[in-house]
Amino acid sequence: MIDRSPDWSAMLATRMLGKVARMRFPRPVTRAAIMAYAKYFGVALDDVDPDQLRRGFLSFDEFFTRKLRPGARSLAANSDLFVSPCDGFLREAVEVQAGSTVVAKGHEYSVGELLGDQGLAQQFVGGLQVTIYLHPRDYHRVHAPCSGEIKSMTAVPGRLLPVTDASLDREPRLFSLNERLIHRLDTPRGAVCVVMVAAFGVGHMTCAYRVSEPHPLERIHETIEPAVKVDRGGELGIFHLGSTVVLYVERGFELASGVEPGPIRFGMPLLRAKGGRP
Repeated sequence: MIDRSPDWSAMLATRMLGKVARMRFPRPVTRAAIMAYAKYFGVALDDVDPDQLRRGFLSFDEFFTRKLRPGARSLAANSDLFVSPCDGFLREAVEVQAGSTVVAKGHEYSVGELLGDQGLAQQFVGGLQVTIYLHPRDYHRVHAPCSGEIKSMTAVPGRLLPVTDASLDREPRLFSLNERLIHRLDTPRGAVCVVMVAAFGVGHMTCAYRVSEPHPLERIHETIEPAVKVDRGGELGIFHLGSTVVLYVERGFELASGVEPGPIRFGMPLLRAKGGRP
């Protein structure tokens, strides 16, 4: 049996990390900590607004959730392409099988389990599951891969297991066990789900279109009425410390030309209609 109960020690440690990250220290202390972190993880500081860097950040969390400077990213020119919703490492793109299951690391697990909605999962049979891991160096805001309307948001409590390759080898169902935030979009090309998966060290996650923050131990499902229109590249949510994004699209898509597992950045081409047709 799968253990979905919270890991209280990991949860306590994670919440404490989040609390410390949001604490305000004297600017010289915060600046020194940020510069050490940036050097250790190889953060591209030229992506940050230079005026903001000069002024400094009030807390580590403010730095971690930083916005990009104007022009740091651009959306793929072809508007028919789905773009990467975030910076990170593209782990895989796999087809959702009949019964709304996927095979990862040689093991089968349920998309309905991950989404917390078996009916919604059925819409993605024949479509793709795309997994992107966010490294501590990455920009940690998550965006819409295409234009559409945000129809619902679901917050699912869960565990805070690490999301490393070694962890996935041990537990392929890891993403359906961890705490997650699910954004469901209706688009001209079918339903799209953008799933933010928390992990050890993720202080919390927030929605760009929701004022209050979901409680980490409370399951919330909200139908967004009226639906929120979002353009391709529009912001959906923020990781306060990082993790993984899992994207679901309906049948008829494939990886865009030249896209393969490896580093990817927000706004780069990710998916296209099969055969290159819009």
